[in-house]
Amino acid sequence: MEYTISIKWGDDDVRHQASQMGVTLTDEQIINVLNLVKNNHDADYGVTWDTIEWAIESELRPAK
Repeated sequence: MEYTISIKWGDDDVRHQASQMGVTLTDEQIINVLNLVKNNHDADYGVTWDTIEWAIESELRPAK
């Protein structure tokens, strides 16, 4: 028998963290944030509120 767990982070989590940061994100930006988290999180630590905050900051940073 195989046992697994799954921890899910979603758009409500991103909206909550953005609200805590005093910013509002569009649906497109939220999708971008979730993709940043998925593709860049540290597998040794998993996803944390700090990870989501970093991704929001990255999404809001002007492109160079």
